[in-house]
Amino acid sequence: MDDARTLEPAAATAAGGLESLEITIDAVDAEASAGFWAAALGYERLYDRPPYIVLGPAGGAGPRVLVQRVASVASEKSPVHLDLRVRDTAGEVARLEALGAAVDRVVAEAGTTWTVMLDPGGTPFCVCPSRGGGGAG
Repeated sequence: MDDARTLEPAAATAAGGLESLEITIDAVDAEASAGFWAAALGYERLYDRPPYIVLGPAGGAGPRVLVQRVASVASEKSPVHLDLRVRDTAGEVARLEALGAAVDRVVAEAGTTWTVMLDPGGTPFCVCPSRGGGGAG
């Protein structure tokens, strides 16, 4: 690795309190997309929280898939991205910035606030508060 930063996965989980990983898919026809992904992955529809349809594994272990209703799928961005659910959002954002990520924007929607970040290659991902609350920042 040419970069002076060292990436340590074990420290990463402890630092930001990563609780879960979610995969978000933009879809104009969210119902069709959710039906497809539920069948393809053997997932169940857990609940709806507009603009999201949340799918998860029947046994509960594994990443959730969030199908996000959108008016159109933007050609300039990927329609799929990762959401990192963490206990300390401000701490995790700072840790990821130190690793080379950059804050793109902060979003307040659907009763919560999260940070959209860009990895060093410009790929967007989100840092979201844990579902149990307690997400500082």
